[in-house]
Amino acid sequence: MAESEHSEHTAQNPGKELSHHGLLLLFTFFWGANFILAEVALREMAPISFSVSRFAMGGIAMLAVLYAQCYADAKQTGYSFQFFPKIDKKDWMRLLWVSVLGATLAPWLGIEGLGLTHGARASIWLALGPAVSTGFGYILSTEKMGKIGYLGVVLAGLGTLTLAYDGLFVEQGYWTGDLLLFIALVLTVVELHLIKPLARKYGSVSMVAMRTVIGGTLYLLIASPSLVQENWLNLGMWTWIAILAGGAVGVGVGQWVKVRALRLLGPTRVVIYGNLVPIAALLIAWLSIGQNPSLYEIIAGLLVIVGAICIQVIDASRTPHKHTQQDDELSVVSSAKQD
Repeated sequence: MAESEHSEHTAQNPGKELSHHGLLLLFTFFWGANFILAEVALREMAPISFSVSRFAMGGIAMLAVLYAQCYADAKQTGYSFQFFPKIDKKDWMRLLWVSVLGATLAPWLGIEGLGLTHGARASIWLALGPAVSTGFGYILSTEKMGKIGYLGVVLAGLGTLTLAYDGLFVEQGYWTGDLLLFIALVLTVVELHLIKPLARKYGSVSMVAMRTVIGGTLYLLIASPSLVQENWLNLGMWTWIAILAGGAVGVGVGQWVKVRALRLLGPTRVVIYGNLVPIAALLIAWLSIGQNPSLYEIIAGLLVIVGAICIQVIDASRTPHKHTQQDDELSVVSSAKQD
């Protein structure tokens, strides 16, 4: 559905539009808080134990919400649907690669990186996603970029260099965590490009659901020794909130909010709210745990966010592209790792 069609549709539903703006703003702060909650939880848990616990809660909630959404859509349109469709033999290897990269390695490396830095900083690294994805798409000839897009990539690149430079200071020692977060981001982007042919063939929601189940099961097996060693009965309240609320609400309900907002408001507005998450994370970290961002982190965050808006909002509206509603929905649902 084109952005103009969304505008025409929302003009007829001003109440729904306002409520979705409110929900997106609320969840923007919730997603920002998720990074800080994770940082607090890592003081009591091993990174992989926390990550796989929240991944399991979020995965279960996301699957339930997406299944309900698909069922409601099918009932409304009169079409039948298969949440887990039959996959052709030739597509299984690609699906396995997607599952391992997106639902095993990316969250694992990401949480290990977060354990070596802090939550607000991690949110800035993950906000680089649009620039990295556009760069991959341009190299692979699957994306077109205009002058504003090039400017966005340059700004995001400067933000990356600024953040990397800041992490090299001896007294901070964030460079290892930064590197792990950047690798996790690259894996997420590669996964998104690999899953697109499968999503067009079998449906975006079905493919994200299958990759979550396959990759999540492998992740759970890898983390099982660490999970057994955790002292679950002594975990603090905020750690349990990070696991249960951060996973089930942030990932599960959050994806439903994004998909509904995408259909009603269009991708541009959803993207703008997504780009505000690092600002929310920096603000919440300052207010809740007294974490003052460095000058370099503030500069890097602004450069990355402005770069993302140039790429996803301004340039996307000027440059002809082949994105479909399904592509936009895939990008939205795949962002669950960041949430």
